[in-house]
Amino acid sequence: MRLFLVVTLAMIPPVSCVKREDPAYLKLPLAHVSGDGTVSGGPAEVGRLATPPTLDGKLDDAVWQNATALGPFVDPGEGADDTSALAGAFAKIGYDDKALYLAFYVRDVSPVAPFEKSETDPHLWEKSSAVEVMLQPGNAGDNREYYEMQYDTKGAAFDTHWDDYNTPIQESSTGKIFGHQEWSSNADRAAYVEQDRYYTIEVAIPWSALVKGKTPIPPKSGDVWRLNLYAFRDGQRVSNAWSPIKGQGNFHKSSRWGTIKFQ
Repeated sequence: MRLFLVVTLAMIPPVSCVKREDPAYLKLPLAHVSGDGTVSGGPAEVGRLATPPTLDGKLDDAVWQNATALGPFVDPGEGADDTSALAGAFAKIGYDDKALYLAFYVRDVSPVAPFEKSETDPHLWEKSSAVEVMLQPGNAGDNREYYEMQYDTKGAAFDTHWDDYNTPIQESSTGKIFGHQEWSSNADRAAYVEQDRYYTIEVAIPWSALVKGKTPIPPKSGDVWRLNLYAFRDGQRVSNAWSPIKGQGNFHKSSRWGTIKFQ
């Protein structure tokens, strides 16, 4: 007698392959401003925010929806369309009497953040996935009295105030001191990471942190300042920028930064 084994397989529902979409508020608006165009053309208009955003890193506050969009970020060298692992990055900007507000969207699927928020001026550019703000009050583009601020996805910050182009840099017993590292932006910041997709960072830089000089601080309506924004990872081997440098120095060259006009 032969025995036949009959196996009944339960129907297994197919695995869904629906592509996840980023929230609508993380889409680059149709009305956006490229940095390169503001170097020789008109500046990006920066609106006054009716209320400050809640800094939770998510960029879903209503105040961001109509804020000026800066982007898309491009290759930091020649300004070609970004094809790096960070392609698609952009930022939004606004201000009020207390602070300058920035919101970053960066498509980094595996951001690295080895430093703690409590650390003082860790070298984010060497190891972190981070964003960078270069800011010069006024529109001289001469690299005098500018600020460099970097923030990563864990809230760590490197910030300094420079007298001139990459000046001063001093040697110390613990290594190089870049600019005036005793200065702090005192920025409030928050980050949100959607693993395998992107991260977002919100930053509020208080006007009170900026050194008083020849340019009025806070800015007045109609004032034009210099600004550049970057995103980077892997020791800056992968990076992009709002305004490209086009062979005229490095990330610090303020004559190649974009321009913004406060409304």
